[in-house]
Amino acid sequence: MCRFKRFVWLWGMFSLLSSSCKAATFDFATSQLLILSNGDKESAQAADYLFGHLDKRNTDRSKFRIQRSDTNLEGFRGGIVYVEIVEDLESDYEIINEEGRLSLFGRNRAVLRWLSYMLIDRLGDYHRLDIADIPPSYIDFKTGKVDFAFRYRDPHLQPNLNQDLSGILLTHNVDRDWGLWGHNLRKVFVEGIETEAMALVDGRRDSEQYCFSSEKTYQAIKAFVLEEYGRGPRDARWFMIAPNDNDKVCTCASCRKLGNTAKSATAAIVVLLNRLTKEFPLDYFYTTAYRTTREAPKIRLAERAGVLLSTIDLPKSPQLKMETPSVREFTTLLQSWKAQTSHIYLWDYISNFDDYITPFPVLRRVQRQLAYFKKMGVDGLFLNGSGYDYSPFDDIKTYVLSAVMIDPSLSVSDLVKRYHQRFYPVSADLLTSYLLEIEDRLDHNNSDIAIYSSFRQLMKYGLDADRFNKFYADLVLLEPQLSGEERYRIKRLIDVLSYTKLQLDYHQGNLANGFLEIENDMCRFSNRNDLFIRRLRESQKEGITNYKEEKGSINLYLREWEQLKSSVIPVNKFKISKASGISSGELLDEAHLLSDNKLGFVSDFNQGWLLAGEDIRAIGHNLNKRQGPVRLEMRFLLNPRHRMYVPDRVELWNGGIKIMEFTSSDFVLLQDIATLKKDVDLSDHTDLEIKIYKSKELKNSVIACDEVQLY
Repeated sequence: MCRFKRFVWLWGMFSLLSSSCKAATFDFATSQLLILSNGDKESAQAADYLFGHLDKRNTDRSKFRIQRSDTNLEGFRGGIVYVEIVEDLESDYEIINEEGRLSLFGRNRAVLRWLSYMLIDRLGDYHRLDIADIPPSYIDFKTGKVDFAFRYRDPHLQPNLNQDLSGILLTHNVDRDWGLWGHNLRKVFVEGIETEAMALVDGRRDSEQYCFSSEKTYQAIKAFVLEEYGRGPRDARWFMIAPNDNDKVCTCASCRKLGNTAKSATAAIVVLLNRLTKEFPLDYFYTTAYRTTREAPKIRLAERAGVLLSTIDLPKSPQLKMETPSVREFTTLLQSWKAQTSHIYLWDYISNFDDYITPFPVLRRVQRQLAYFKKMGVDGLFLNGSGYDYSPFDDIKTYVLSAVMIDPSLSVSDLVKRYHQRFYPVSADLLTSYLLEIEDRLDHNNSDIAIYSSFRQLMKYGLDADRFNKFYADLVLLEPQLSGEERYRIKRLIDVLSYTKLQLDYHQGNLANGFLEIENDMCRFSNRNDLFIRRLRESQKEGITNYKEEKGSINLYLREWEQLKSSVIPVNKFKISKASGISSGELLDEAHLLSDNKLGFVSDFNQGWLLAGEDIRAIGHNLNKRQGPVRLEMRFLLNPRHRMYVPDRVELWNGGIKIMEFTSSDFVLLQDIATLKKDVDLSDHTDLEIKIYKSKELKNSVIACDEVQLY
């Protein structure tokens, strides 16, 4: 450290003396390079790392010679890269760029590893280095002291699970860096929760919540940390000390004395966090601002303690309108916590959890919101994405998001272009133009696309079907021209995007465009999308397993298609005109689903089902020409987790007169489907009004109906 201070002082004096003329800078094209450190263990290891990874990539040693030493080599003529770890550095890293010497200072080896790859890529502009597998550098190596915009940076996408890549990008990873995450405090009670560690709720000990002032709770956490990680020396770990996901709060005498109320457990938890930071000064201890810990504490958190807030209720539009109630409420919450801690992390969202595969623009939205987050005191981000599952463009998203969390001023367009040029040399223009086009459209429209969006919503608010179809077709045409890793990646992209092609076919397909075919008054699906089904099945061989968060198996999705393809149903003679809520009178935009001749997917309530949270009225026409009874058939999805139950009753009306009624006992239940199937005489009834009354089992139950059939 003394050498560092002496070096900086001398360099500063030199700068003052030479300020009257333009200073010369380091020549990256130098034919000889010496990697130098001050010789201390950590710095020497960092220098060895840079030397080893640079030297092994040097493909022309006759023109570029690299040496390594901890002392200046007598007679050496060339450029020197000096590397030093300075634990108490005032900034995250510092660069001093002068003639003949480039000095890199970082707080730890992780920072210097990241700087090493940035430098290797920069040197690759001047020398024959094998850098095909290194993400492009985005720092200019000018003299300066730099702090990262955010201390904790975790893009939760599949590429970031790769520890080597995470090191190159200088990102964090929830599986690697957190000893406890989420609502998992139960893990510390290895032999079960002792009574004294249970919350006292309404005068009784409750095993579903914890007493955070209990010595037993503290000792259990302490024992867990020591058993799993020891005291060190080791890398720092983060620990989430959060209540179970319920509204129970301990109100024992000790917790109440610390400040707990019947609705808030924040006080006792913050005291516990502060105590743990003293016990384990290497580590970080966080809680969540959620449910019983949403309210900020009245005391300040310790330096290595903090809070995690979710942005679930914050609009997912690039430009936040500060006057909207949701933004004002979130700002107030942030400010209340900012008053008591310097460490606020956000749990943000970067995927559509109802559809991991259909392209979902997030880069410009995240970048634009970073300025607001930074202003509000946020210093860490967990960007929750498709995580362990593949999603299209997850590699470029991981790279860009990791970069803008370090420096939000970087150009997203430039990062996207340079990354694609590096890893997709032939298809770069095609990929870049499409990705930036959908990003720019979202940015221009300031669209707020929900993180749980059905495909119908995506078509309405975000997805340009014609543009996607052209992109897909261009990829298919380009694939034969590719080779190696690029061909593998593009083939995988084509295969998995066949899901979106199938989705478009399902939602846009009808009798007129050939998606459905009629023979002998029976309706069936055509074979025009068999190629997309085969390609999507191929994606499973490439490790693609899920297309959404819940019940999202691609294998299950393909089985649904097989079921549809093998089914033949009578042509529906009921033609829907409109549907509305009986109480609200609001029209239902998706009323057409009730007579489109397409059955819904049993495994996915967003696929073909009309959803309504109130009793509904459907108005349409009976197109049957024959006299006598016809078959009425209605299907309803049963999904208790999402409050979908058998309707209380169904009524048929004509001309303001109720002509028949069916109750829940008339339905046939088979696994997840309730079917009403009755022969009815509608000979004199052309205009029909069908009223569907939702289940009374639950106040906020939901109707899910895919088809009202008459045949």
